[in-house]
Amino acid sequence: MKILLVTTSYPDYAGSNRGIFIRKYCLELTKLGLDVTVLTPRIFKQSPYLEEDNGIRVCRFWFPSSETPLNQMGAIPLLPMLVYMLSGLIKALLLCRKENPDIIHGNWIVPTGLIASLAGFFARVPVINTARGMDMRVSERGPIKYLFDLAVLLSKKVTVVSAAMRSRTVLKDAQIISSGVDSLFFDISPDYHSHTVLYSRSFEPVYDVQTLVKSIPIVLKRFPDARFIIAGTGSLESEIKNLADSLGISVQVDFPGLVSHGQISSYMKQSSVYASPAIADGTSLALLEAMAAGLIPVVTDIEPNTLLVSHGKDGYLFKPQDEKDLADKIINALNREIPIVVLNEKKKRIKDHFHWGTVAKNFIALYNQLLNNPAKG
Repeated sequence: MKILLVTTSYPDYAGSNRGIFIRKYCLELTKLGLDVTVLTPRIFKQSPYLEEDNGIRVCRFWFPSSETPLNQMGAIPLLPMLVYMLSGLIKALLLCRKENPDIIHGNWIVPTGLIASLAGFFARVPVINTARGMDMRVSERGPIKYLFDLAVLLSKKVTVVSAAMRSRTVLKDAQIISSGVDSLFFDISPDYHSHTVLYSRSFEPVYDVQTLVKSIPIVLKRFPDARFIIAGTGSLESEIKNLADSLGISVQVDFPGLVSHGQISSYMKQSSVYASPAIADGTSLALLEAMAAGLIPVVTDIEPNTLLVSHGKDGYLFKPQDEKDLADKIINALNREIPIVVLNEKKKRIKDHFHWGTVAKNFIALYNQLLNNPAKG
């Protein structure tokens, strides 16, 4: 079976983590015998237009990125987005003619899911689109809503990464297939005696790193030896570091920047708690990875998280944008009030349901269903 996977994010070069989980998914598909071609935007000059990545053919299309991903350009960048759409669609149609894929799979509905849908419409290839957390945040912006709905309408199948996303009317019939977790995380043994807290998401407004930084002085009053590893980069990086300086906590906080999966696993081994103050989300892959590693999760009390974390039993939920509540929950976690046996049981459940091998097999079943019943798509 040949798959053309159209995606907003895919690692841009050796060491890049952007869209690393999409790569993990594609690798699982190739292991299971599928022929995979990836189409993704070329954002950085050092990224090749064509490359072979462990059996995956990667093709990149040009747009005026200024070395910045489209979703980090602030307000809707109309001209770059228009060029992005046209360039991506032309390249997708050329790949359809050359590769003759059986299925086109779009990841993130706008803009790449729409590219996938239009390419499938013109090339007469069935399309599956996967909506991810970012889609829910951008899909209500003016004309983006109509582009989102058009992409869904032209899709034979739509999947979402969490049940909460089906609250959007156009996604109410979508099938739930989460992102997956790499095997390496299940082999991690955290240091439950440490007072180290890990954050491993980007520095963008939706992830609200400021609330985590503001909570640190409160935590330090109870645990003066506490250490915080805040890994990532993004548009708010300077602001976050300046905030830490102004609060006088820079000595207790490490900012290692963008780190590889291997480095993240090393930080997890040093930590006992994982924190995420995101104010909106889908099924967070970073949270799944943290729970697969056995860390105690302290995350915002929003619907996608409540489906994964049972408050006070296998983790803690706190009020979004409330640094005092976050600090209180981190203190509870550092007090080791949750038994290790409970965390190990959670690791096993995560492995049973969210391992990349399981996720890939779920999608392959969906691909086969669509190919065997094209009219029902």
